[in-house]
Amino acid sequence: MNHPHVIALIYRVEHGSSVDYERAGPLRFDDDPRFHLTVEDNCARFEMKEHYADVGEARDAIESFIQMWEFDAGVRLGPNAFSLLYTNAEIIDRNPSPPKTGTGRLQVGGGHVASNVRFGGKVRIGLPHYPSPPERGTLDPDDDYVVKMKRRYDKYRLGRTTLPDVAYFCVTVLEDKYGDLPAAAKACGISKSVLKEVKALSSYKGGEDSRKSDGFDVEFTREEKRFLKRALKEIIIRAAQVAADGSQRHPQITMADLPRL
Repeated sequence: MNHPHVIALIYRVEHGSSVDYERAGPLRFDDDPRFHLTVEDNCARFEMKEHYADVGEARDAIESFIQMWEFDAGVRLGPNAFSLLYTNAEIIDRNPSPPKTGTGRLQVGGGHVASNVRFGGKVRIGLPHYPSPPERGTLDPDDDYVVKMKRRYDKYRLGRTTLPDVAYFCVTVLEDKYGDLPAAAKACGISKSVLKEVKALSSYKGGEDSRKSDGFDVEFTREEKRFLKRALKEIIIRAAQVAADGSQRHPQITMADLPRL
């Protein structure tokens, strides 16, 4: 091959046994200067907009995007709900030798490409669409504080801890990182009212799981549960955005952005 060019990188959508995307319609995303993305039948195709002669170089160019997408989906949908596994690449020769047979397009790399991934056993939730890629900007899912919060939230979603525990934990992690609650709210672009409400609900409500029930064991209302779960997702994702680049400008997360109490 005299002048190889990577046309596209192909990834397989993988997920745990609790979800499937069999009913998901095609997802198309063209809001990135590096590629055009199409996801269909559990296959993600990144059509490259720039020239890459090497598959490894092309993969490196989109790795941060994939990492952010997987993290964002993991927070919003739960652990093991969405990941991408590289399978192969489409490559052409821009300066081919005299033709023999074939089209000049090569499939390179990877394991078996499956159009659908099926799991047996547990009841699955059929999702009507693939998770949307995150908004522009950067995330740092490897930041120590972000890792702690997401790990605790994953434990809750797997039934290994309680909602009051994870909600209180996430606020105190931010307080530890930035000094106190007002400083955390300012640094992360989160209303103080949001953080105060999360901390108050997780301290005094939650039934037998409440931290400071004083013998009353007041259960969460349905609206309070919805509020806490949504707030935790937004707090963790915002913490990852700020960890990646504190100069990024994001709209403040306020009570109006969350389910009404």
